[in-house]
Amino acid sequence: MPIVSGNIEQPLRDMWETQAEEALKKSTSGGIKFDDNKPDYSLIPPNALEDVVKVLTIGAKKYDRHNWKKLDNIDDRYFAAAQRHLWALQKGETFDDETGIHHGAHAICCMMFLVEFYYLQNNKNKV
Repeated sequence: MPIVSGNIEQPLRDMWETQAEEALKKSTSGGIKFDDNKPDYSLIPPNALEDVVKVLTIGAKKYDRHNWKKLDNIDDRYFAAAQRHLWALQKGETFDDETGIHHGAHAICCMMFLVEFYYLQNNKNKV
C-alpha cells in the first residue's frame, strides 16, 4: 500500500513517496514527517527569547504596539539604540536601568526591528 495516496499529480506523488521511503529508514517509531529542511524553532534559546518578549511588551505599553514602524529614520535610530545597549554591556553593565532587563535583549529587539523593517521595505517595493 502506498504511503501517499489520493488525487495528487503523479510527479508530486512520486517525489513524496521517495521522501517517505527515506524518512521511514531514519524513523525508529515508524512515523514520518518531511521537516528536515524546515527552520528549527527549538534552537531559539528560551530565556533570551523571554527577555526579548519582555522588552517588546514594555515597549508596547510605553509607546503603543508596533509604534516602532512609524518612526522616521528607523535605520539610524535603531542601529544607534542597539549600539547603546551593546556598549553598556561592553562597559560591564548587564541590565538596563529603566527596565531591569538584560541589555542584550534590548539590543536584539533593536536588531529585530531593523531586519523586519528591511523586509517590510522590500515587500512594499515589489511589483
